[in-house]
Amino acid sequence: MPVVVKKRLLDLIQDDHQNYYELVSFFLDGNIANIEKEKKSVNLLKMEFEQVCLDDVHFPDQIGDIKHWYLEENKKTGNAYQDYISRRQLGGQREYFKNIGQAFEFLIKVSPIKKVDGSWLYSIVNYWNDPAFHDLILIYLEELGLGSAKSNHVCIYDDLLRVLGLDDFELFLDDEYYHHAAIQLALGYAPPEFIPEIVGFNFGYEKLPLHLLITNYELKELGIDSKYFNLHITIDNLDNGHAHKSLKTLENFYKKFKDKAVFINKLKRGYALNQHGITSLQIINNLNLEDFVHKILKRKALIGQLVHNDKQQIGCKSINQWLSNPDEIGSFINQLIEKKWIKLNKAPEESLFWKLISHQDGKMYGVFNPTEKQIIHDWIAGEQYASTFLSYHQHVDREQPIHDFLFSYISDGELESLQTRVSQTSNLALKLSKLTPFLAPDTHHKTIGLWSTQKYTELLFPYLTSSLNR
Repeated sequence: MPVVVKKRLLDLIQDDHQNYYELVSFFLDGNIANIEKEKKSVNLLKMEFEQVCLDDVHFPDQIGDIKHWYLEENKKTGNAYQDYISRRQLGGQREYFKNIGQAFEFLIKVSPIKKVDGSWLYSIVNYWNDPAFHDLILIYLEELGLGSAKSNHVCIYDDLLRVLGLDDFELFLDDEYYHHAAIQLALGYAPPEFIPEIVGFNFGYEKLPLHLLITNYELKELGIDSKYFNLHITIDNLDNGHAHKSLKTLENFYKKFKDKAVFINKLKRGYALNQHGITSLQIINNLNLEDFVHKILKRKALIGQLVHNDKQQIGCKSINQWLSNPDEIGSFINQLIEKKWIKLNKAPEESLFWKLISHQDGKMYGVFNPTEKQIIHDWIAGEQYASTFLSYHQHVDREQPIHDFLFSYISDGELESLQTRVSQTSNLALKLSKLTPFLAPDTHHKTIGLWSTQKYTELLFPYLTSSLNR
């Protein structure tokens, strides 16, 4: 990590943060002590809770009403999804993603949240000696795939981005897309007094949303592997999945908490955090491929501003002149449209610009990678001409994800040292305490974290050991 970046992250220990991206980086920095992360989490959560008006939170005030309300909410979602399926079967068009490019934009914009999936429960693993927490610990371990890379949610999402060529597009994201990720991480490092809020947040997060069902359906329809989204439909179910465990935990904690009214209010505060930051549905409703194309071209302008000749004039400026000021990319694109270099809502082959970047004899062939070309292609084509992958797409054997074969040829011996330390103690508490740091959001999806998760699961829930070996 660059020294300047490291200094800024360390400064965050004392400073009030102004940047959610930096705050996410702070929580994911393994070199910063947990006690400092706890302090920062308290500061952030207090700021977030100041924005919560409990009277506006759609959540029952009586514990006896919660299960019925939860079941009714689940039923409403199911009915709304069946209405969606009926519309589609009657010939209706996709309602979320009109083309592959829009699906790519969505996957990129939700990636900061998906890369910290489950992190809000990290602190709960410290309470393993209290059976009341075991359901929450199980939820967290299952988010971590019980230590299997092919089931670890972060590994699955990272693999999806890699396969689609989207793994370096986070540079395009505005800071606001890191807001909700920062909240999840803050909950993961929160001290014990925030346990009811964590329970409330988890309860809300496991509630089945309509957008998840439709996203899963439409991604599959577009030929994009939707395993990550489908997994959250199956393991989060209300019968015996995460939603069921969340409800049971909530009811058990309520019985233990002395001041019932305070507990309910803290639950509601945590539940309300699910709507802080940009939600998935807001991202879907505000997809803007043109803005994404602008960002792609701005990035290209940094290296292309001096490599064009000055003979070709577009709108009284040479291409070099246009590219010399990335802030003018929007005006440059408008000129390309005005001069018919780009013909929007037409087959891309009718646009000279597309031919220049996509044909092997085009003067700009190779400047844009396949993923960037997909986004540009679908932006030019609009809804009518952009329903399938371009020819570059190759089907990947999803039965054998790359994570099954990953191996570090450069090892610092950390995993071997941990394995030795764990094997040399017969005390269960000591074993778990040695493993817990590697279940953290910054580590659990790495080799040492996956092994630690397997071992932690084996020690605390031996009956799950057989599932680890399947």
